[in-house]
Amino acid sequence: MLKFGHDSLALLDLFHTPRTVGQALTLLGPRLKGPRATREALATVVSLHQAGLLRTEPVEGFSNQPFPKGGYDAAFVHIAMLEDPVRKTAFQQAVRETVRDGDVVLDLGTGSGILAITAAQAGARKVYAVEPAGMVHLAQRIAERNGVADRIEFIRGWSPQLELPQRADVLLTDIVGNEALDMQIWETVQDARRRLLNDSPRLVPGKLTAFATLARIPDAVLDKHRVTHDHLARWKEMFGIDFSPMAESVSRRSIGFYERPETVQTWDVLSKPTELYQVDLYQDVSGGLETHCTLAASHTGEANGVIVHFEAQLGPSTSLSTAPWLGCARSHWYTAVWALPDAIKIDPGQELNYSYRYFGDGTSHLESVSG
Repeated sequence: MLKFGHDSLALLDLFHTPRTVGQALTLLGPRLKGPRATREALATVVSLHQAGLLRTEPVEGFSNQPFPKGGYDAAFVHIAMLEDPVRKTAFQQAVRETVRDGDVVLDLGTGSGILAITAAQAGARKVYAVEPAGMVHLAQRIAERNGVADRIEFIRGWSPQLELPQRADVLLTDIVGNEALDMQIWETVQDARRRLLNDSPRLVPGKLTAFATLARIPDAVLDKHRVTHDHLARWKEMFGIDFSPMAESVSRRSIGFYERPETVQTWDVLSKPTELYQVDLYQDVSGGLETHCTLAASHTGEANGVIVHFEAQLGPSTSLSTAPWLGCARSHWYTAVWALPDAIKIDPGQELNYSYRYFGDGTSHLESVSG
């Protein structure tokens, strides 16, 4: 059992936002009655750090921890995004189309600062660049190197806790996941529209449209995500244990996973892409999203999976697509795939029905339905 000082909960609350020890003790000041209380608070900080509940980090620069432990402070993440030949270029173009001289701009999840810097270069009067990771310090140095730091205020924190001295005219955010909604962009934008933006804001992106496509997932890929009879037989021989409950637990359910687009583009595609859902980020979300779609086979084959990609409307004349057949090995995004419970033999014109539900917390599910 771990035991900490009387001020441990207050200190954990204070260090929810990155601070120096001195800053935390100053804020805790009214509770510290004399030198002894201050010494006890310092001892508690040391104990919390030793227990792993608090951690120190460099003031600026990339994390020295490997990804994913290094999180969004890892160089790996930002190299992958900046090396993507489509993603950031398209976002930059949309920023230049959207931002006007004198605008106040809010950039949520600024990362390397690329969109905030682009907004300043496009004429923004003030940019609030928000990032929960320590990468925010390096982004500020990049802005300084590019001569626009005087118009960008970098803020370390999460948007739900953010307060601004003025409302913004434009919202920029690249928190678009491999499956469009899995980083909770809809909820994040809705909160920003209500609290942080003017009445008629401009959003980048403004709309997300997802598409579903029937496919034949190769067995070698499928075997990495679904327990098969071959697995069970092999494991029984190797370990002398019957693992069949593993297969039974998911035998009638679709299983979602992410795969590289350059891999997915080699699979047999058995239908044309069909709209699965459309999200207008100017509209509110309440309780998630539920839709149905019908996929008509365009080729003969065995359908055992559904590929889901999206198109993002970024600016008035700028959009991008994550369709895997348009992707490449340098694409930052993976492709969302749903493996179906059973393979279905299909012929051209045959229709299969699916339901999709987004639960409103970054999670979703796709299932086949009868009829």
